[in-house]
Amino acid sequence: MEWPIFYKNELKLGAGFAAVCTLWTKKEIIWKTLNERDYSVCANLYTIQGINPLIKNVLARPDIRTIVLCGADLMKSGDALVNFMKNGTDGRKIIGSAGIIDSNIPQDAIDKFRKNVRVIDMRGLEGSVAGEMAKHGRQEPFMEPLFITELEKVSFPLYTKEPVFKVFGKYSDEAWLKALDIVMKFGDEKQTEYNTRMKEVICIVAVIEADGESAFLSKEDAENYYRTVFSPAKPEGVEYTYGERLFSFNGHDQIKIAIERIKAASYTRRATAVTWDVSKDVGSKNPPCLTQIMWNVKDGRLYQTCIFRSHDIFGAWPLNSYAMRRLQKHMAGELGMQVGHLVILSNSAHAYEHDWRRAEDIVHSNYSSKITTFEEDENGYFVLAVDNGKITVQHYVKDGRKSDYIFRGTKAQVLYRQITHENLFSRYDHAAYIGHELARAEACLNSGKRYVQDEA
Repeated sequence: MEWPIFYKNELKLGAGFAAVCTLWTKKEIIWKTLNERDYSVCANLYTIQGINPLIKNVLARPDIRTIVLCGADLMKSGDALVNFMKNGTDGRKIIGSAGIIDSNIPQDAIDKFRKNVRVIDMRGLEGSVAGEMAKHGRQEPFMEPLFITELEKVSFPLYTKEPVFKVFGKYSDEAWLKALDIVMKFGDEKQTEYNTRMKEVICIVAVIEADGESAFLSKEDAENYYRTVFSPAKPEGVEYTYGERLFSFNGHDQIKIAIERIKAASYTRRATAVTWDVSKDVGSKNPPCLTQIMWNVKDGRLYQTCIFRSHDIFGAWPLNSYAMRRLQKHMAGELGMQVGHLVILSNSAHAYEHDWRRAEDIVHSNYSSKITTFEEDENGYFVLAVDNGKITVQHYVKDGRKSDYIFRGTKAQVLYRQITHENLFSRYDHAAYIGHELARAEACLNSGKRYVQDEA
């Protein structure tokens, strides 16, 4: 079978036997210093989830007995790999880190990997990597090659032509679970530029109302990610960071500029920041996923909209959403405003194949078979009555004032279609509730019974 199994097009292959893992530092910077005969493969390890493809590639070529770890560890994936080798797992969770080892890797293979493969931690010593690599020649394979190319089966995908999904969440966790459920249900299976497959939904718009603690992110992981988002410094060898692009983009602090624009005119439409550098990113293999942030003021609150051209819903969305919320709170504080809604537009909302099983498990454990909780519709509410042989439906805005929209008729279905045509609903469950009440009102009208809204 052809090797490597995963990310073949993203790896630099040599003729040696030790591997080099460069974390977030551009692998080209490291491999250009190496002799081709001294390394077997040179690759990045951006996220903790990437440890699983790394393990599977090594199990398929068990003469790789050494991994040299180096580069900028922006997402603590290096720490996770070190903890995996040192501490092992509790069940499938890496002890000391947030990572989960795939369930289709046999436990005895994990044990052999940890016992026979050596990880040499050279983070911060990148200039000495070439000398270290020259020390490692061929060793006997530690096991027979094991090719794990299939992941566990996931649910049969549904199909839709819908180009936009909208999800609401009082907190980020709630919106994330809904977005993940949509991707796993409706995502088209496609190839990616990383030589792996994904489930993709085109455009999920998530609306998050308030702050809340995450049940899925550790505070340590979140704080580490915040540092990369809020620091204008870019580690040497790293292609970009959001912090650099937002706070020091060609010498411009875009966040400070946006704050000054809003202070000068709260109605401005020019408070925006971009992370896309045309001169660099058009030909880059790893361009920014977050491309633009915009701010608006409504009712004295600061609203923030974030656009992601490509969004790993399983692996990146939680960190992204909490970091963007913190940025929004920072700016609101500087402006002396309260925080409004956070809107995240994910153009390519996807989950990678190696995460499908865990994504389904999270959805099934935390979202599926639950009952939707009642939430007020921001667009207002309806009061129904049956009088003088007709059903009357009056729309009210949220503060209790009557709007100009009133509907009268005798047929629930006709009234329902008239109401939905006016774009007065912001929530599916509200629309379903009105449909139910209209059916009850029509039944009472036809039978002569007294109609009372919400009466069981």
